[in-house]
Amino acid sequence: MENSPRITLLLSQFLTLYKNNLNALLARNDIDLTTEMSTVLAILWKKDKRKQQEIADILLRDKGGITKIINNLEKRGLVKRVADEADARTKIIALTDTGKDLEKQVDPLSRGLLEKALGNIDEEVLATTRYALNQMIQQLK
Repeated sequence: MENSPRITLLLSQFLTLYKNNLNALLARNDIDLTTEMSTVLAILWKKDKRKQQEIADILLRDKGGITKIINNLEKRGLVKRVADEADARTKIIALTDTGKDLEKQVDPLSRGLLEKALGNIDEEVLATTRYALNQMIQQLK
């Protein structure tokens, strides 16, 4: 597989550039978040009130790795931990009103950055790329 190292390098470069650009956009707009925090918020904006393990599973990270991010979001008043009605030992991560409102500021920035990155790439090429990336992810799980 001659192209394998090149693919991993390209993926790494894209992620680095995306994170750096998004962090800069957030800072320029006085939004005190990192890309990791905004990613967790985006998961909650799509569907609020998730178990921490569910968030970790979506991000393919261990639960402990997500704890620090959630702690930082909680300190900023953007999320709160609430007891799961089915199991009080389990905590549900829920958006606060401030966390919900922040979507109006962050979503346009992240969408704009992604549109800039995608530029005028043909939709068929994007569909093939999404398919290939999903296949790669599934094969490594």
